[in-house]
Amino acid sequence: MKKIIFCGIALVAGLLSCTEDYTDWSTPQSNAAKDAAQKLELAIQPTIRSIDFATYKEEVVQLFTTNLTAEQADAYALAITGEGAANAVIVAADAYGKVDTDDLKEAVKTLYGANPIERTLNIAVGTIAKNATADGDVKVQRTAGPFTLKAKLDAPYIDAGGYYLVGNIDGWKCVRVDAFHMTNSGGDVYDNPVFSVEIEAVDGVETYEIKAIPAADFNADGSVKTWDRAFSAPAGVDVVANEGILSNNNAGGNIKFAAADGATSYQVTINAMTATYTVTPITAGAIFDTDPVLYLTGDHYNWGAAADNWVPLVPVHSHANLSWIIIYLHQGEQFKFAPQQGWGDDFGMNVESVVDKAGMNPSGDNNIVVGNAGWYLIKVDNTPGARKVEFLKPQVYLIGNTAAAGWEVAESGLFTIPDAEDGKFVSPAFAKDDEVRMCVKLDGADWWQTEFVVTAKGQIDYRGAGNDQARVKVTTGQKCYLDFTKGSGSYK
Repeated sequence: MKKIIFCGIALVAGLLSCTEDYTDWSTPQSNAAKDAAQKLELAIQPTIRSIDFATYKEEVVQLFTTNLTAEQADAYALAITGEGAANAVIVAADAYGKVDTDDLKEAVKTLYGANPIERTLNIAVGTIAKNATADGDVKVQRTAGPFTLKAKLDAPYIDAGGYYLVGNIDGWKCVRVDAFHMTNSGGDVYDNPVFSVEIEAVDGVETYEIKAIPAADFNADGSVKTWDRAFSAPAGVDVVANEGILSNNNAGGNIKFAAADGATSYQVTINAMTATYTVTPITAGAIFDTDPVLYLTGDHYNWGAAADNWVPLVPVHSHANLSWIIIYLHQGEQFKFAPQQGWGDDFGMNVESVVDKAGMNPSGDNNIVVGNAGWYLIKVDNTPGARKVEFLKPQVYLIGNTAAAGWEVAESGLFTIPDAEDGKFVSPAFAKDDEVRMCVKLDGADWWQTEFVVTAKGQIDYRGAGNDQARVKVTTGQKCYLDFTKGSGSYK
């Protein structure tokens, strides 16, 4: 495939100077000797006005013919623009007006995206190799056109409403359920055809068996209307695997994958364009690269009756007395802190300073009583004689090479904050393929002192007071989804 160049109109104008329309000709001009000042004007005749790539399978497309010989112009540059486009794609054609089919498809995708609806291309033609006759006497006008071409890309059916999983995850009830709704991360589904959902592990299931049904193929009551476009295993394929090829016409059996030890959920991802799938087991429970130095318990945690009733806070690197946590608090909930997973030297409202910058409205004499439910970032300074508890907005930032603002803690890197206790914090789309990094911002601390990542197994890995975590690479356009309650996350 030849290289496609995407240019601004101003740049194209410098390369190609277009007339108002193509020259319709029936007899090529003579190439007899002429005065050196006389021009041989480029004239083209379109040979095709529309093309449907679903049925057109040739390697090249004959777009036009021209009055010039191969000796006069052995190649052409096509400046292709779309309706209302401010930019043009430059595609090469040979001396006979033929273009590589793949190059033309790529031009449509660049200008319009991959959605398979009919598009209008405006094509101006210019010589790029030679602009004179063989003897060098007659100059050739460099451009002609534009003419129009209707083009429609070839693509499978993709449901804009997403897909729903059915199978032994719901006892084969085959009813559309929000918990099994596969969605993409936004935008046109043909440009972003990857759909994902995180499903809870099912007790007693050793081998999961599922299908994915387009949202449009359900009845009004949520039951399956037709299985004709279901994603399933290809005919004759009966394997248990965490990735593979799909059939998108329900021709085969079920998609199967094995239960993984310790997995509390599974991220199921389907690429509807390539008909492939992956399953990623997710293990709940955050990782702390250094031991926590402060814990929280309360009436929602059985008042610390057992070690696992104490919720660890995250240490802040290079600040021995600082810790933080993002947590959902319930109205009327009571809690306090201790420097170990047990009672002793515990504290709540009875500290030197309690600061509310997020509208939590704390109260109480000893225990902290929650005034308003919601997600909060709690920062605790456990300096003896100067203890301080702050309630802040739970702002999480994407930072580094995958963030639009790079290495700045910026508003463009903010995750969305859920309303519900079981909701997820969602990052902006990753700006490039690279190693992901994220953090919270605390006054007096640098971003790297509060950074964390999500591991390949789906666990939130807090740096704490330790060294860099194992780096995780992500893909442009994906987003990170964080579940602070479970200490897990995913990329999709």
